[in-house]
Amino acid sequence: MEEIIRAFSRVAGTYEDWYRTPLGDYVFRSELRGLEALLPKSGLGAEIGSGTGIFVKNLTTQDRKVLCIDPSAEMVSQSTGRGLPTLLGVAEKPPLKPHILDFIYLVTVLEFLVNPLEALSSLGALLKPTSPLIALAINRKSPWGQTYQESGRKEGSLFRHAHLYTLEECAELLRNAGYMIVGSLMALNVPPDGAPEEPKLYTPEERGDAGVFLLKGVSTEN
Repeated sequence: MEEIIRAFSRVAGTYEDWYRTPLGDYVFRSELRGLEALLPKSGLGAEIGSGTGIFVKNLTTQDRKVLCIDPSAEMVSQSTGRGLPTLLGVAEKPPLKPHILDFIYLVTVLEFLVNPLEALSSLGALLKPTSPLIALAINRKSPWGQTYQESGRKEGSLFRHAHLYTLEECAELLRNAGYMIVGSLMALNVPPDGAPEEPKLYTPEERGDAGVFLLKGVSTEN
């Protein structure tokens, strides 16, 4: 885990540069749209593995407050610099009291967890009864998944540390961690070498080969 944290810490200062490119902006807006579709409109929540806070900044509203939680001190420095409420901590031992959150979400974080089952179980304890956890992950069965797997073979790539999932594998992981799946969406229809377009969301039946999937689960153990 420490090696993964160090890898993300090294790129904290340049982490958002890619999001400023046309393709990166398309990816960001697509993922943001998916999260907006599944997240509650109000309440107190947390992004686990929040990085620089770019998603928290865009998902926080007057009625919806979001905490940044990340294990990298360098990433935490970026989000606190934005004035966002931030805590240093890991998913396996989140620095919050049980049953205080109205939602939790993770963006491309499950892929980097050493023990995702332990992390998801620990996060479930933070949620109020019927409150959701939304996991956004790269679809291994997609051109994006293939690109990131190829990237992971290169020295110095963040994706050397990643384990990519299919939607079915991730759903099984959530169920094993004590969640009932109550929603799913796909995003990123444009492949990595394609031209960005207006972001759209799909059902798994419509676009099972889309670049990312989002799963919404409710803990059955609260």
